[in-house]
Amino acid sequence: MKSFILPLLLALFCTGQSMAQDSLSTNKPLDTESHYPKRAIQIGFITPLSTNGLESGRVSNRLSINMLGGYAAGLDGAEFSGLFSIEKDYANGAQFAGIVNAVRNGGHVIQFAGITNLLGGSLQGAQFGGIANVVGKGVKGAQFAGIVNAAGGDVRGIQVAGIANAARSVTGSQIAGIVNVAQRVKGIQIGLINVAQQINGPQIGLINVSANGYRRFEVWGSDALPVNIGLKMGGNRLFYNIFALGSNLPANGRTRWGYGYGIGTNHPMGKRSEISIEAMSYQIHEERRNWGQLNMLNQARVSFIFPVYNRLALTVTPTFNVQVSQLETRDRSDIGTKWVSWNIYDQLVNNRTRVRMWPGLNVGVQF
Repeated sequence: MKSFILPLLLALFCTGQSMAQDSLSTNKPLDTESHYPKRAIQIGFITPLSTNGLESGRVSNRLSINMLGGYAAGLDGAEFSGLFSIEKDYANGAQFAGIVNAVRNGGHVIQFAGITNLLGGSLQGAQFGGIANVVGKGVKGAQFAGIVNAAGGDVRGIQVAGIANAARSVTGSQIAGIVNVAQRVKGIQIGLINVAQQINGPQIGLINVSANGYRRFEVWGSDALPVNIGLKMGGNRLFYNIFALGSNLPANGRTRWGYGYGIGTNHPMGKRSEISIEAMSYQIHEERRNWGQLNMLNQARVSFIFPVYNRLALTVTPTFNVQVSQLETRDRSDIGTKWVSWNIYDQLVNNRTRVRMWPGLNVGVQF
């Protein structure tokens, strides 16, 4: 690692010296793109050890090839560097670097870097970074990163990251392995955690948060689990998550309870009533067995919601239930305890997994 860091520090030091000399010699504001002389080709080891020499910070290159790193006023073509590529002003074209591409202002550019792409202004194009992509202002295009994408302005396009995406606002999509964050979103967020102040579109993830989000608390009774409580929450009614706990009423010392997770979508039905389409899955604990044994209740549900007063509503929910169990009954005479008496399907698969199906009904109240 030390043998790698030392050349990199030396490269950045040389680049910094070149930039300082350029600034002192001109003592003027940054030139505009049209004022830079354009060189057809530049070949170098590391700036200023190149065909442009000490003029590197005053010219734009159409083709730049650098064994370690390059520095120029601008880019109007393609640049290839073993470690880094730095443009004092703008970049139009494509940059390829083993570690980092950096542009002080904006550009119409596609950047490929083994670690990081940096752009101080606005980007029209795309960034592909092994670890991170950072844009100081807006993005029109796409950012793809192994860990994180960040934009200080508006993103019109897509951000895809292994860990996190962040932007001021997004018109398009954010897709991350863990978290997406934006003030305003017109499109979709897909991640484990999605956060937006305002969103016009679905948030798909385990935890979805927005100021104008969909949040409901519900208490209901069902055939397999007579007592249930659940929290429904999402960025908006188009997609929400359901977290639930359910239990039977203990009889003869036998208890049955479980925790469930589901997803749903809610839509208006008439002037005040609503309809929700949901899918739920519970892991059930019973017969004093451990949680590791497969014993699941899966439900497809259509919930009809009728307002009663303010935010209080009555819910009537037809369900289709599928029990999947490998749990032996208490007397070990069968697999899968019978939760209801009106199964329409009941089969033992491979002599170890019980599958039962039946229609059911939930009735409850929602807040």
